[in-house]
Amino acid sequence: MRIGITFLWASLLVLTLAGCGSRPPPGSDGMEKRIADLEKGAAAMQEQNRDLRAKLRAAHTFGRSPLEDFFASPEFWECTYDSSWSDCSSRCSKQTADGYQACINAHPEGPERVACIEENSTRGSNCLKSCPVQVSPTSPPTCRGGGGPM
Repeated sequence: MRIGITFLWASLLVLTLAGCGSRPPPGSDGMEKRIADLEKGAAAMQEQNRDLRAKLRAAHTFGRSPLEDFFASPEFWECTYDSSWSDCSSRCSKQTADGYQACINAHPEGPERVACIEENSTRGSNCLKSCPVQVSPTSPPTCRGGGGPM
């Protein structure tokens, strides 16, 4: 174990001494300029980060939050989806399916069951006709703005 540690220290000493004499003269390869540019860029990013954090703290102090800002932005409300037709048609479909099953359970096979099923189908059709009008089920709605908070 002692040989390993001694070897490690000796290797580090050799590498350190070898690196001291082979350094190029300052400014000959542009490395110093690149380092200075990187340090300046890092300082600018730190300043920008500090400013952004201060703005967020100030906004939060006055009762605003990033989530509230997201929902209040106009971009969030530009293209909203109206699910009223989908909700209504789903409700009509469920009522029609439940009515069909009730007809099957309540009436034996015969003309009464057929009449019950036809009446149930008519109710389902009327339910769908009373749903809000959808422009086109195949083409998406156009974004016309929404009624979001002002």
